[in-house]
Amino acid sequence: MPNEMSPETLATQAQKKQLNKKPSRPKNRPKSYRLSPTQQRGEHYETLAAQYLQQHGLDILLRNIRSRFGEIDLIARSHHSLIFIEVRYRKNQQYGGAIYSIHPTKQQRIKRVAEQLLPHLSAYFFGGVQPFCRFDVIAIDKDGLQWIPNAFY
Repeated sequence: MPNEMSPETLATQAQKKQLNKKPSRPKNRPKSYRLSPTQQRGEHYETLAAQYLQQHGLDILLRNIRSRFGEIDLIARSHHSLIFIEVRYRKNQQYGGAIYSIHPTKQQRIKRVAEQLLPHLSAYFFGGVQPFCRFDVIAIDKDGLQWIPNAFY
């Protein structure tokens, strides 16, 4: 076949083309720059919740774990238990406030993410033994911070 290029030549051209592309955005931007004001507020309250839980003896293992099913705000460990924590902030008590904003659909999403992550978390943090798991909620509103262990099953 005329004008057929060798695989090496094609690879070299592809590499040159890739190197000549301009980056879509700078990589050195601070994380807070990429977050919306709502996301920044959420990150702030998740940090407060993590600090509160650490003061009460929990080890925070992971934050903001996402999967195709949803997100879990905090994952913590207490002795032999694995705790999945949803953090909710509400400015006012309209519609029940922070506690009541975790509707059954959100609970199901959290459970699905936890179910997907459990084998990996068990292997990494518990030596392959499946720990006891629970779902807690940290609700933050004008009345302060409220920790609800075993908030849903």
